[in-house]
Amino acid sequence: MYKLDNNEIEEETNNSVSLTSLLEFLDPIASKVVSKYYQGSNLSKAEQKLRNFEGFRRRKLHHGHDSHHPHHLHKNRSFLQLEDFKVRALQRIKNLDKPLDSIFFKNSSRLEKAFYPFTLFNVFFIGFLMGRFPDWFHVYYTILFFILMPIRFYTYYKTNNHYFLADFCYFVNILCLLFIWVFPRSASLFQSCFAFTFGTLCFAVITWRNSLVIHSIDKTTSCFIHIIPPCVMYVIYHGLSPEYKVERFPGAIIHSALDIKKNILWTSLYYLAWQSLYHYFITLKKSSKIKSGERMTSFEYLTKHQFKNFWAVKLRSPWPMVIYTLSQYFYQLFTMLLCGIWIRYKLAAAVFLIIVFLWASHNGATYYIDHYGKNFEKEVDRLRLEVENLQQKLQPDSDAVSDTSGNDKDYLTVNRDEDFDDSSSTSSKSS
Repeated sequence: MYKLDNNEIEEETNNSVSLTSLLEFLDPIASKVVSKYYQGSNLSKAEQKLRNFEGFRRRKLHHGHDSHHPHHLHKNRSFLQLEDFKVRALQRIKNLDKPLDSIFFKNSSRLEKAFYPFTLFNVFFIGFLMGRFPDWFHVYYTILFFILMPIRFYTYYKTNNHYFLADFCYFVNILCLLFIWVFPRSASLFQSCFAFTFGTLCFAVITWRNSLVIHSIDKTTSCFIHIIPPCVMYVIYHGLSPEYKVERFPGAIIHSALDIKKNILWTSLYYLAWQSLYHYFITLKKSSKIKSGERMTSFEYLTKHQFKNFWAVKLRSPWPMVIYTLSQYFYQLFTMLLCGIWIRYKLAAAVFLIIVFLWASHNGATYYIDHYGKNFEKEVDRLRLEVENLQQKLQPDSDAVSDTSGNDKDYLTVNRDEDFDDSSSTSSKSS
């Protein structure tokens, strides 16, 4: 049984449930909060032992408080409930880890074979829903989101890439879900979601080369979070009947032209909120793990791989991060300038979405040709080199065999000549 000393009792009872500890629970490996397991996992027993601990009682009496005071009992119970919840949740995660690891990493080929028809089905079914049943498209988007995102979280968590889940594209998807299910009357939220999805997300497919590789869960999920949200916004604004839109999404009704200045203001506020949360919880709170290479973020990936020789990367800290943040903000503003066209003209918005989808499909085809075609070509070249090396090794042996056979022929010829001479001399003597 685990026993607490006086210092641990004092430290634990003074701790309160903070937002940081709850967020760090999402990263148990990186968390500094140590979950202690009390034998029996029984809150009442653990609380009773804590209450009856002699040192704990003396300290409470010394401060003039009764250990049975309702306020302190509630505080202790909250702390123990959090600890017990963390222990039970982590235990469940550990129990699920082995089968999930076998599915997503050790036997990934089977999963890819099953995911291939799943992706093909969704490509056709999404088009069918958008045209025939647009009222249900946002529901299907939500279902797919809660199917693919847990898989994305688990696979990224296992590979220490889960800080990528704090990127702007995931934030935009959360905003879309908030508009659909929580704030459907908010016109500012709808216009911001429309601008973000048709702006940042769509152009990310082009600039960051998202590929529709239909057997890959990772690449298909990336296409999902960038392509499906603008399709949802398109259906809500252009595809729904006016009566249903007034009833279900009144915030999507725009009586006049899109106010660009107002839209820039609202999108800037949402962008500022995301950047503030991102830099606080990721850039600052997890800076040691990022700098040590234990975790990877989009900024670290860009500055260490794609743009490692860029002049801004070589500046002193924090200028690279400042330039990156401002560049991302102005990129977001630039990509949303065309949203007035997509709002006003339904056909133009549809053509734009088709272009984005075809672009992702072209990137996927390029991936198949470059990845598998080049790998096959490399394999053929490797086999050809092995055959050539084998032939070179066998060449001296064949030459030696040919020389030996030539010597044997000469020997036989000489012997035949000698035999002929002997026979001729014998015949002459006899005559």
